Amino acid sequence: MSAKANQLEEIIVSVLLNNPDKILTSPLEARWFGKCRRIIEAMQSLAASGVTVDAFSVADKIGGDDGVLSRIAEIQVSVFGSKHNFDKYVSDLRVLFESRTIGDALHKAQQDIANHEPPSAVLSGLISESMKLVDAEGKNFNYNAKESMRCFVEKLEEIYDAKETGGTGLKTGINALDKSMGGMQPSDLTIVGARPGVGKTSFAVSVLRNIAKTGKRVGFFSTEMSVFQVMGRFTSMEANINAHKLRHADLDELDYSRLTAATGIITNFNMRICDKPAITIGELAMQARAWAADGGIDVIAVDYLTRLRIDKPSGNQNLDVGVIVTELKNIARNLNIPVIVLAQLNRQVSNRKDKLPIMSDLRDSGIIEQEADQILMLYRPDEEEEKEGGTPMVILEKNRHGECGIVRCDFEPSTMCWRDKFDNYQAGY
Repeated sequence: MSAKANQLEEIIVSVLLNNPDKILTSPLEARWFGKCRRIIEAMQSLAASGVTVDAFSVADKIGGDDGVLSRIAEIQVSVFGSKHNFDKYVSDLRVLFESRTIGDALHKAQQDIANHEPPSAVLSGLISESMKLVDAEGKNFNYNAKESMRCFVEKLEEIYDAKETGGTGLKTGINALDKSMGGMQPSDLTIVGARPGVGKTSFAVSVLRNIAKTGKRVGFFSTEMSVFQVMGRFTSMEANINAHKLRHADLDELDYSRLTAATGIITNFNMRICDKPAITIGELAMQARAWAADGGIDVIAVDYLTRLRIDKPSGNQNLDVGVIVTELKNIARNLNIPVIVLAQLNRQVSNRKDKLPIMSDLRDSGIIEQEADQILMLYRPDEEEEKEGGTPMVILEKNRHGECGIVRCDFEPSTMCWRDKFDNYQAGY
């Protein structure tokens, strides 16, 4: 800790002891403090409990010998600071904390390099530390009743203005699903689960294509397929050409005509694709922020959850998935965009007589169920079920903002496109 940081800490403590009302009304984080951190933590704890904050109560909360009380009392009477400059003191201390944090991260990175740590791990660590500093920068998370109502009214006016165009949310292209979810809303984390081969990636591509066609800015993190394969999916859907024919260039004159038209349309999409196979959640967050800074981003999709890695794996898959899901929700909130994440199901669903997937079929489902705003389960009937009238479904297992239920869809196997089916919403089960 520098002498300036120690001086600022004592000035802030002195102002708070002489003006205790500022403890709960000023944005202040104990982690910004070093020498006086225990004092600040004790003040915040007392104030939150409704106990009057003074030198004696703070010393009593901290505990220890009489020297603690003497030190706190000395700061209160001997260190001078103006309550009118309090916000500047806090701002200056935060800058020092951030500078120190960056310096510590750089120093650790140098040590890791000297210890022959993989460069990707070193970079991920730097990104992770950077994200901790910038996540809340410039944002207000504290509102009084008047400010809260102003935010609500502004959003209500936006919803009213968008009523004739189908609401404010981004549209998946499946009308009944959009109706039940209200579209894909900013800051929402939507988990899409299915067994392998059912069409999770196809669903994400179908949704992103529909959103991109409205002029919105879409991003796709593809950990499983290369950019060539991703664009093959988009092109097959847009041109209505069998994906198998497209992969093998088995095209006739009509197909080439459709292909030319489709590539012209897709080229004009405002779309970003990252096809890095072994991406960490820190790298993903930084790339999403880079897209947001470079022209903006309206929605991102991630294919898929269990291929993401944390910067420093704990060795416990469940804990690691929890960290990743929490960070994905933080990305949705901080960038104020919907985030769609594809997820695998465990094998239990295959052993049940009723093959319809449920929320608990998600691998490491506990934290996923807590963090997700919506959980969609995809289901496609087998040949025998199709003969009996079975149809593809999107099962809305969790919907924080509305009803759950079953949405019946069309799925075109040749182009791997999920489509709308009219009058297809069944509330409940």
